[in-house]
Amino acid sequence: MRKEWLGILIVFTIIMAGCCPFSKKPVTKEPETQQTTTPPQTVKQPEPTETQTPRTPTEGQSTATETEKFIAITDGELPPTKPPVESPKFVPASFEPIYFDFDKYNIRADQQPKLKALADYLKNNPTISILIEGYCDERGTDEYNLVLGEQRALSTRNFLIGLGISPSRLYTISYGEENPADPGHNEEAWAKNRRCEFKIKQ
Repeated sequence: MRKEWLGILIVFTIIMAGCCPFSKKPVTKEPETQQTTTPPQTVKQPEPTETQTPRTPTEGQSTATETEKFIAITDGELPPTKPPVESPKFVPASFEPIYFDFDKYNIRADQQPKLKALADYLKNNPTISILIEGYCDERGTDEYNLVLGEQRALSTRNFLIGLGISPSRLYTISYGEENPADPGHNEEAWAKNRRCEFKIKQ
């Protein structure tokens, strides 16, 4: 009898073991490995360099330099660095020369009427300027005669200023013993060469 019950118990136990839901070994599902796809690396292209475009000048602003403007106006000719200063030009006049004693530059009494006549002319013609040229005879060194000729010209200029002529209208120059009025080599020729002559400014 025990054997029968024991057999029934074993069968029952087997049946129960097969029917129990907890007897099943759970199936572990391995997690799917996500395939990470690495995006293809794009080669970085060098950025294009920005071209320097000339800026548009604003109103009232010019991009050309003064020299470029000058070249454009004068058809390619460069401007002079400094305009030349032109000396005034003088022409011979019909005024009488005045004469000096040897190695002197003071105005002789017999020559003063000539300068007074010249002053009257300049007063009546206020737009005219004159050049006073001082000369010497051939005696003495070139350097000495240039200084003496200048003293004679300045003495004449000061005399005219004293007569009321504006200094701005009176120019002076010395030629020393150059340009003799008489090419002789005697006292008569030398007396003619110690002089001041006058020219009118053009």
